[in-house]
Amino acid sequence: MSIAMEFSEGAPDLSKIYVYVGSERGHSYANAFFEQAGEIVYANDLRGVDSGDDRVSAVQRYLLKYLAEAEAQFEEAGAPSPTQYRLTYDLLTRQLDMQLSHELVYSNHPTKVLEEGAEDWLDGRLEKMFGGF
Repeated sequence: MSIAMEFSEGAPDLSKIYVYVGSERGHSYANAFFEQAGEIVYANDLRGVDSGDDRVSAVQRYLLKYLAEAEAQFEEAGAPSPTQYRLTYDLLTRQLDMQLSHELVYSNHPTKVLEEGAEDWLDGRLEKMFGGF
């Protein structure tokens, strides 16, 4: 969450930060999303900060690196790794909510891909970039 907070520092009208990380059968996806002026936007669309491709890619790489470290720790402990991490940080109340899932959802689905996880989680509040339109 700290990398997403750093990325969004100075953005106006920001109320929540969302981080979605998914990992199923050798495929990983990670991204941060932001509620700005009542609308959830992708990092590239965040207003008031440098939201260029290089900076967004750096955030995604960091999240994926953190995922790899977490998965290694789960494996070392003999525990199953989550397949989805869904984090919400409310900037107004300063509360963090974290939901973990261990279910295979996307690798077993005939048409959906892991990148749709955030769209499914945020249920119509995030513009669909990967799922059906």
